Amino acid sequence: MKPILEITDLNIINSILNMSISIKFRYDDINVPRLGIIFSNELENRRLPFKITSFNIDHVSKCCFISANEKFEIDNLFLDKDFIGDININFSLIYGNEIIENFSIKYLNRNRPANFKKMYYLPKFELNKLYLEPNEEILRNLINNKQDIKYRTLKKLNSFFLGIISIISFPFFFIDGYLASKGLVDKSPNFYQKNNTFGSILMHINWKTSILAGFIYSKRLLKIGIMGFLYKFFKHKKIVNNRILFLSERKNYLSGNFQSVYNILSNDNEIEIVKFLLNKKIKDFNIFDMIHFVNFISTSKIILLDDFYPNIHNFNLKNEVKLIQLWHAAGAFKTFGFSRLGKIGGVDQSSSNHRSYDYAIVSSNEIKRFYSEGFGISDEKVVVTGIPRTDIFFDDGYKKYVLNKIYDEFPMLKNKKIILFSPTFRGEGKDDAYYPMEKFNIEKFLDSLNSNIKQYSTCTEKINKLGNEKSDNEFKKKYNKCDSDYVLIIKQHPFINKKIEIPEKYKNNVFDFSNTYEINDILFITDILITDYSSVVFEASILDIPMLFYCYDFEEYLADRGFYYDFNNFAPGKIVYAFEDIAKCIKSEDLDKFKIDKFKNRFFEDFDGKSSKRVFDLIKKLINLDNK
Repeated sequence: MKPILEITDLNIINSILNMSISIKFRYDDINVPRLGIIFSNELENRRLPFKITSFNIDHVSKCCFISANEKFEIDNLFLDKDFIGDININFSLIYGNEIIENFSIKYLNRNRPANFKKMYYLPKFELNKLYLEPNEEILRNLINNKQDIKYRTLKKLNSFFLGIISIISFPFFFIDGYLASKGLVDKSPNFYQKNNTFGSILMHINWKTSILAGFIYSKRLLKIGIMGFLYKFFKHKKIVNNRILFLSERKNYLSGNFQSVYNILSNDNEIEIVKFLLNKKIKDFNIFDMIHFVNFISTSKIILLDDFYPNIHNFNLKNEVKLIQLWHAAGAFKTFGFSRLGKIGGVDQSSSNHRSYDYAIVSSNEIKRFYSEGFGISDEKVVVTGIPRTDIFFDDGYKKYVLNKIYDEFPMLKNKKIILFSPTFRGEGKDDAYYPMEKFNIEKFLDSLNSNIKQYSTCTEKINKLGNEKSDNEFKKKYNKCDSDYVLIIKQHPFINKKIEIPEKYKNNVFDFSNTYEINDILFITDILITDYSSVVFEASILDIPMLFYCYDFEEYLADRGFYYDFNNFAPGKIVYAFEDIAKCIKSEDLDKFKIDKFKNRFFEDFDGKSSKRVFDLIKKLINLDNK
């Protein structure tokens, strides 16, 4: 039975589209559905999530019933806001392993609205296709008004004078904030975001200023304003056609995809490489940082990113400049970017975040749609190259180098069963990232894995004392006699800075590699991976590493962050929700290893170690196109 999609309500007020739909389809297994909508015109397409309001199953007819409702800002669908043309609408449903984008569509309310002359768009339905017909006269007038010099000048003057009034009003807003702290006047909605009275008063001042003039007092916005001013002059500089800029605020050095792509680019003498790797917030930029940043984005032909870099979207880059996102995560797992619309911490549909990318790379064709949705870019801008940093898994020479390096520094890891604990962070982002280590008690975990813990503890205490007194050979000999078979390595998410506390009795069996080795290097020595919702599962699957998913907060994480797939069908390993079950599954080898092979073949197109070369070829093609 072809899935039936019925449009139960559709109305447009100005540029806001409100839509309600219901879907009926047959099922084989019970899964968690995910619904999306696809808008397209002659120039580009845009995918967005569609909020499901109810999901029911009829076990007799073996049919699923979905109801969904959402509103969409038509003005903010496409990058080219001045293009006027029909907007086609399609739908996408993910249910288990099935992706459905072919529906039998019913739209009953086809009557032409009486007030169409005042509407921006008119819904049309023909031959099982839904589209929006533009009211060209109204839309053309709106565009002309935006471009009219007198209105633009008036708007700037209005903003300028409101800004002056707000600055003059600063002391009065301060007094109002002080009175609010005493409970004598209404407090701002964000008043309690700060932990001290002065900070709360400043939040109150910004609230007042934002209402009056549409801006807030912020070091970050001040620095962005200065860079915007500099860019007015630097953007007239000539582009260096062979210059490639590596741009990141994750780390001060190259790693992951950046390092892999750099290694191959640096062998080409025709390419000039510049780097702006600054692990600091925009508000902490000094004048030299700002000048270097603006100069690089003005003169580089190719700009490479490896994560969300918000500052780049504040600038209207020249058409000749190509912005390529080498996203740090492989595959598609938890939702990100515009896929989180409507969720706490999610972006607004009007946001410019991510949308400037000319290209984004992915590991397989199946997940192109998710990166298109998450980044708010057209499907054709997402290219399948593979993930550059996974190339090392197919390089025997590099593997040998890493193993020798790790074992030379940590000889006690040899012949041990290495368990890697690498969860993702909790919190909204870099500023508040954490992992509650009380949920993973290291001592209790290793106690559960070691059968004769009393003898083990006594033995290791003696060896710890001998460690500083005896030669290395004697130390290793005694250590290997009585040590546990298990070693736990901890690799925290890069956003987390808190140091792990290692129990004294296990200091020879627990190692924190959070700030030392790259996660992919650690995977070479890993026997079992314990994670939760981290994208490390994609790389681990390439090496066929057994995985255990410890999801103590699954329902909360699902509601807050969400996934592209039904997690229970997606996870290539055993899922546990209680801490005590982790050790039990490891000791009994209950890890669902059979899921790995299907998983990796789904999320990777190639296993040839040439992903970096494919990215290199894309870059060279873009450079050569403009050089011809």
